[in-house]
Amino acid sequence: MATVTTKFKKQLLESIASDMLADSNEYYIAIAKSDPWNETDTVPSEVNSESEVREFRNNMLAMKKLVDFSFVTHRNNWDSGETYRSITDAVDLDTITDYVVKTDNNSVYVCVEQGRDDVGLPVASQINPQLVGTGTKSKRTSDGYVWKYAYTISGVNGAKYLSNEYIPVDKIVTADNINETLQKTVQDSAVSGSIIGYRVVNSGTGYAQNTTAVISGPGTGAEAVVSVDSDTGSIIKVEVADSSDTTQKIGSGYNDASIELVTGTGPTQPAIVYPIISRNGIGYDSRDDLNAHLGMFNVKSVGADEAGWPLGNDFRQIAIIKNPKKYNDSDFNDAAGNTLSFMKFTGQSGTFSTDTLIRGTTSNAAAYVDYNASDKTYYHQNKNTGFKSFQVGETIQDSDDPGSNYGILLSDSDNVINPFSGEILYLENRAPILRDSAQTENIKIIINL
Repeated sequence: MATVTTKFKKQLLESIASDMLADSNEYYIAIAKSDPWNETDTVPSEVNSESEVREFRNNMLAMKKLVDFSFVTHRNNWDSGETYRSITDAVDLDTITDYVVKTDNNSVYVCVEQGRDDVGLPVASQINPQLVGTGTKSKRTSDGYVWKYAYTISGVNGAKYLSNEYIPVDKIVTADNINETLQKTVQDSAVSGSIIGYRVVNSGTGYAQNTTAVISGPGTGAEAVVSVDSDTGSIIKVEVADSSDTTQKIGSGYNDASIELVTGTGPTQPAIVYPIISRNGIGYDSRDDLNAHLGMFNVKSVGADEAGWPLGNDFRQIAIIKNPKKYNDSDFNDAAGNTLSFMKFTGQSGTFSTDTLIRGTTSNAAAYVDYNASDKTYYHQNKNTGFKSFQVGETIQDSDDPGSNYGILLSDSDNVINPFSGEILYLENRAPILRDSAQTENIKIIINL
């Protein structure tokens, strides 16, 4: 079976980000569906069909422009007493993220080497990686773990992209603040073709205690330390040699490499050990190091500040729409806007509350009320109501209380945005989210390629 590599996934996400930011395009997050899903309001699974997309357009309430996008990876907080794996080059990249940790000061570190005891078993991490600092070299802590500083999540990026499940990841082109400067320094100092660890595939037997390692390949400077079980002569572990300042002898320039274990006698059974090579060097691009093949769109809506975003009602669907248009077929490019049709009445009695099903006494047309603002009642129709047109001059009644809540239809108008324009690129069903004037919605959409 063919494999789509994480590099290709990264390239696709970069293309999406570039397309979103292009002057010729406008991306929006749209919200929809104020009426319940069903009698129990149970959220249905999404179906990738034209019918589903069409119904979303019928249910659409409003949209807001998208300007924020980031690569993200799975969040893994560092906790004392937890055991962490080390980064490797031999495991399916789609399955590993637990070698990356976020500390409580929002700094991100890569576990370059797992701590192991005298018999080669993994040990729990006890020393906070923050003690390694924000330098450019990987360092060993006293519990045997080797950590490499990657970057620190800024307050701005944390507010936009940090969640319980994900952390933002980026590559810095031009540094504009201290956090970006630290990361840019790490990027620029990355050592290409470095050997960051050694993978013991078969421990072998019959090796002497003074076994040493010889690294061969088109590179220089890598050194390893071999630990041997005194009873069996098996290889317990092979570690990158430490320098006097606890940084590591990872070498450089290795496109590939092999390791020869030199022993005084034996071995009875040869061990199999492979060097773990970082082609560009840890830190060169954190999106690669952290396996960040996911993207996050973010948009924040604050109370009543967003033009056309209804208050006092809920929504159950969100979507990403590219290049919506107005009803006059010109491009819509405002920061936010409403997609609902609206009515005006004369001789009105009572109020049409949100989610009320209203009906025309002559046309028998029906619709759901989304909200009232000034002299307008905003509404939508979907497959539950049907799509008959209301008639100017007819009486519009509240289906539940027609004797108290009614009005004579003075006008029935479309809004500015045509909900049937633009391309829907993403669609998600959710449990109801109620919009309130004192509330901020921080909508995060994850793209997992």
